[in-house]
Amino acid sequence: MYRFLIVLFFISFSYSQNRCGSDEYRDLLTEKGLFIKQNKANQNIIRTGQYNIPVVFHVIYNNDQQNIPDSQIFSQLDVLNQDYNAQNTDFVNVPSEFEDVAGDVGIHFCLAEFDPNGIPSTGITRTQTDEVSFSMSGDKMKISIEGGVDPWDTERYLNIWVCNLNGSLLGFSTYPGADPLLDGVVIDYEYLGVLINSPFPYNLGRTATHELGHFFGLEHTFYAGCSDWDGCDDTPPIATSTFGCPDFPQESCNSAVSMTMNFMDYTNDACMCMFTLCQADIMLATLTTQRAMLLENSFCEYNNVDEFSAKKNIVKLIDILGRDSNNKGFNIELYDDGSVLKKYIIE
Repeated sequence: MYRFLIVLFFISFSYSQNRCGSDEYRDLLTEKGLFIKQNKANQNIIRTGQYNIPVVFHVIYNNDQQNIPDSQIFSQLDVLNQDYNAQNTDFVNVPSEFEDVAGDVGIHFCLAEFDPNGIPSTGITRTQTDEVSFSMSGDKMKISIEGGVDPWDTERYLNIWVCNLNGSLLGFSTYPGADPLLDGVVIDYEYLGVLINSPFPYNLGRTATHELGHFFGLEHTFYAGCSDWDGCDDTPPIATSTFGCPDFPQESCNSAVSMTMNFMDYTNDACMCMFTLCQADIMLATLTTQRAMLLENSFCEYNNVDEFSAKKNIVKLIDILGRDSNNKGFNIELYDDGSVLKKYIIE
């Protein structure tokens, strides 16, 4: 009975959160004349190794809790670089039915080493604001005179704003074609990176993984439901978004096996683990055409993340329900820096 109540609580929590606002944000920008739909990039590209993208995190805070530490940002970079290179430890959980279509994007994210004026930078800006919270529709977090921060050149940097979002929204992103002054990703400060005490079940950094998928041109896997209009033949049609951590297999749309573990669905952070080959091709095609200027600014900083990661210590081992665990199966190691390592323990 107790276990049932725990599961029910986490399912209810999942539904109470607005996992992603990107579709609604695209509609808002379209209504304002600030978004122009782009033709789909040619997916027939030749990979030329790994693609490095400079990132700047704009931390906007009204109190000390919102002024997140560097360690939280470093843990987010770790998650992104694992997820976008098929190096996430839970990649082994991809079901055998989907192993042949599991994709490696090949994008590496790193802190920008110089600002737009050529001045050395940590790739992190911090701005105190009088705004208690920010709404998606207002865009104030992206405007300095409105209590936010103007973006760095959005053609040369990936801008990620971290702030207190109104209501239950976890994050949102622009799609290719948005106004340059608004282009980038916004994540609520409670859901960026990996934090031991952040609200479960969205505490493993997958909100940013998901939103960056939109930034590079991906639709939700459930976009248009069973009509299967997400642009990829290797993502099975699924009638609606998936919440919680469902058992495999789940079926939808005339008994098609659902890819609930795809990063572009809405499952718990601990229960999503893959992009597909088609999704990887779309993102790389978008990067090398519509967002190609990001690749011309190659000044990136790795050392801070590497040095910090070398000093972390494990503080807790839990299962996917957040309970202390020393059992076989899927477990999550939590470290003192807020980072996470997901493992499947066989023995």
